[in-house]
Amino acid sequence: MDNQSRSDLNGDQATAASGDAAKDRRKRTKADQRGINARKSKKEQLIGLSSKPNGARVSVLIERLQWQGHTVRAALSGLRKQGFEVATSKAAKTGETVYAITSQPGPDSEVARGASA
Repeated sequence: MDNQSRSDLNGDQATAASGDAAKDRRKRTKADQRGINARKSKKEQLIGLSSKPNGARVSVLIERLQWQGHTVRAALSGLRKQGFEVATSKAAKTGETVYAITSQPGPDSEVARGASA
């Protein structure tokens, strides 16, 4: 392979790499515009959604977390075991289950110290 061919390949690779970087920036920008923090874990997202004053309907949790219903319920059960108080109710209009975190474990709890429940 001659020097010209090598430089063309390196240039193509550089262009592809810069194109990928630009694509990643666009993805991050779109996520930021929607208010989604890509660094939050699913558990943190679940806590955030369920901690809203009126809680969150199960359909909203399923959609936002991209989980199935049984996974949402299992995760909420896990939060209960970790010391979160999770209240359940039914939505007046739809009859759908609404989950609301009413209190979180205190700083002296096992969860805050990093111990498993």
